[in-house]
Amino acid sequence: MIRQLLTIFILTIFFSCGQKSNSSESKIETIDNSSVDTFSTQPINQQIDQDYNCSYDNQVLGLGIGLVIAPSKFEIYNDSLLSEKLASWDMYEDESKINLCSKFFKPDYGIMHFVCIAKSEKAYKVLVNFSDIKYLPKTKSYDFKTWDEYISQSFGIRRLTNDNGGISKNYTLRIKPEDNADTLVIPKGHEFFCPMEIKGDWLKVRYDCFYNDENNSYEGEPCHNYIDKCKNPLTGWLRWRQENHLLIDIFLMP
Repeated sequence: MIRQLLTIFILTIFFSCGQKSNSSESKIETIDNSSVDTFSTQPINQQIDQDYNCSYDNQVLGLGIGLVIAPSKFEIYNDSLLSEKLASWDMYEDESKINLCSKFFKPDYGIMHFVCIAKSEKAYKVLVNFSDIKYLPKTKSYDFKTWDEYISQSFGIRRLTNDNGGISKNYTLRIKPEDNADTLVIPKGHEFFCPMEIKGDWLKVRYDCFYNDENNSYEGEPCHNYIDKCKNPLTGWLRWRQENHLLIDIFLMP
């Protein structure tokens, strides 16, 4: 099954937002601390390491307020006024020249998705290389989604897997969004869940009963198109994040 062989998911979401110029320093919006991880214990704005070894899913200091999806041709800046350009890249042509890591990094697939920690009228404040701070233009070419939107609009999710395809940590499915709630038994086979609701660090999911079928007539469709056709689907809660760690794989394509 094609979807079962996927170890890399491609996330492509669109939204538009205007841009407004400002002759003085753009004020970055104050974000509610309940939705932003703290940055007080780690250094920020360190010099970018030219030999930084990027993987597809890179660790970051915090998960911020959402993600900014850069277009294939994009610019990145050192300041919120966008007056000091760090670089301009075409992901498909300049892959070997890109010397920083985004949260999700696969430039040969057109994927550079940055954790956003704040935004102003002019710029998105983003994390690179774990804790360095840079800025992306806030224009219609740069797409921002909250984590709720990012997950809820997906084709489906599963618990985070390791390089061998196994579940990396035994985060269990629970009847309530609580660490001490009773657990539910997940059927054997390749797991796949449909996201239904997010409550803080917890995600309510329904088990995709069709995912392991060899002749899955719904393959390639978003799970919300057919999940109600599962008879008595297993429904429970998974932790989708813990502090600055993402605990799920998110599929935005079949």
